[in-house]
Amino acid sequence: MDGDAAFPKGTMSHLGDHITLADLEVEPDPILTRLRSHEPVCWVPALEMWLVTRWDDVAFMEANPELFSAATEPSFLARALGPTMLTCDPPAHTRLQQIMQPPFQPGGRSGSFVSEELARIADELLDAVDPAGFDLMTDYAQLLSAGALATVLGLDHHGYKQMWEWCEGLCADIANFENDPELTKTGAAAKASLGAAIADRIADAGGDDSAISYFLREGATPEEIVNNVRLMISGGINEPRDGIGLAVHVLLTRPDLRAQVDADPAKLRRLIEEIFRVYTPVGTVTRQATQDLELAGVPIAQGDLVSGVLRSINLDETHWTNPTEIDLDRREGSHAAFALGAHRCLGEWLGRQEVRVGVERVLGRFPDLRMAYGADIEIRGFEFRGPHSLPVSAG
Repeated sequence: MDGDAAFPKGTMSHLGDHITLADLEVEPDPILTRLRSHEPVCWVPALEMWLVTRWDDVAFMEANPELFSAATEPSFLARALGPTMLTCDPPAHTRLQQIMQPPFQPGGRSGSFVSEELARIADELLDAVDPAGFDLMTDYAQLLSAGALATVLGLDHHGYKQMWEWCEGLCADIANFENDPELTKTGAAAKASLGAAIADRIADAGGDDSAISYFLREGATPEEIVNNVRLMISGGINEPRDGIGLAVHVLLTRPDLRAQVDADPAKLRRLIEEIFRVYTPVGTVTRQATQDLELAGVPIAQGDLVSGVLRSINLDETHWTNPTEIDLDRREGSHAAFALGAHRCLGEWLGRQEVRVGVERVLGRFPDLRMAYGADIEIRGFEFRGPHSLPVSAG
């Protein structure tokens, strides 16, 4: 959608009145560009929340939890997952983070998994595809992402497809900003089914090296483990899945970038960071104003929901040079694809390794991989954004 066409002329002070979730799902970038320029703190009646679209304003929100609390009411996250570390503020958040972050660091279960198992899982999935034609997303990326997290958590006996189905069900309700009852029903079914599976695993936990066993040994309650593992599955599969798909798509459709990576394979890591920044697979963080206040000169009432749009701040023209360009030599600091501040994603190291290894293995196996003839790739979504399908061929 053209940015100017999204909003009728003469409505510059009320841009949010003309924003719908459907428009944001299809193509948010022109809308967000217009908001950054004209109304960077904007009330959107269709979503019943403020959208905050500039880097400095979202950074201020995340630096001041006493003003912008993660313990929102209502909460899409709490409805879909139960109370988690993302729906509370320090010190409660700090305690959960300290318990649950170590398995996702290089020195924890994730480190041994990446060095000893990740490439093997990728190769086994590639063994099963038909080189003459397969869908990189459904046949490879989502299964690799689901399998990686399942193995680290200790839920891999349920199978990678089941993990993906749980993720998909939970995310349907997390992104349900307009409270569609059918999406809530879908999310509730996934929430219950996954919760039972995690509870069974907790009951069997012992001295193994799984993340779930680690959480239990470190003092997390069964309820805390169930809810936060739901959180890990809802976010920890989508982002690396979409990262793999987006990176492969860019390399297959941008010969200039492919040539740079082929000439210097170390640049693949830089490419991945730029893809996370430009596309931002997970789009928002939602907070609640704890008092009447102003943000960027705009009055916000106590109790209002305020959504920091990560996808927008990663393209903020006041923060980045040529922000929509993938620049493998960019040196402007870290992006916000894994959020900012205390609530930054604890699984970001593992997610990066999944994308790197996933891309390396598929292009190493199929150096002549190309987009399927006539493939029309659609990248869509507001809260979770990436290609739903990526038909490719190596034959």
